[in-house]
Amino acid sequence: MNSESINFEPSFTDDGPKIGFLEAFYGVLFCPKKVFEDLFNEDTFTVIVYGTLAVLLSNLGKLNPYNIGILNIFGVEVIGLLSWVFVAAFIFFLSTVFKTPNSNLGRLLGFTGLSSIPFLLLTPISLISNLNPAVYSVCEVFINVWAFILFWIALAKSFQLEGWRVLLMAIIPFLLGVFLFTFLIANLLGFYFQGCLSGKF
Repeated sequence: MNSESINFEPSFTDDGPKIGFLEAFYGVLFCPKKVFEDLFNEDTFTVIVYGTLAVLLSNLGKLNPYNIGILNIFGVEVIGLLSWVFVAAFIFFLSTVFKTPNSNLGRLLGFTGLSSIPFLLLTPISLISNLNPAVYSVCEVFINVWAFILFWIALAKSFQLEGWRVLLMAIIPFLLGVFLFTFLIANLLGFYFQGCLSGKF
């Protein structure tokens, strides 16, 4: 396997990262293309650390505001991290199949992790749901669309390709998730109705 493709080895410099995490955090929200371009030349280890921090923070926004506990936080963080790694690995696999240039799993992980930052905004927005659930629902849809656009930009900047060429890389994992979820629900309903017809329930 090409060592250039997957490079987790940190190459520290005396100057350290040229862009700090907070700068990357705000930059991804309001000027994602420039920040991803700057991070493209950063050390791969630094980009992975930034992506991991972003995922850990964004997972907090996905917590149910009415059911917050240690186990819930732990569960959301574990599932969020595993989902992040799985999706990035799947996209990286597709990039190797189609021989996409500039493939680097570490950079891809960092960029896609940073693209999840908008979900952190769900934490303060969840307070609005106590006053008006409809407002919260609209904000939730907006943030999901925002995060998807950032995810698309992250892929384009990671592979240094035009946005339209990486659109399928952003859509395929989503469609795969929808298919697996639908398949699971269909099977569960099938087992349930079979049980009802046979008189077991």
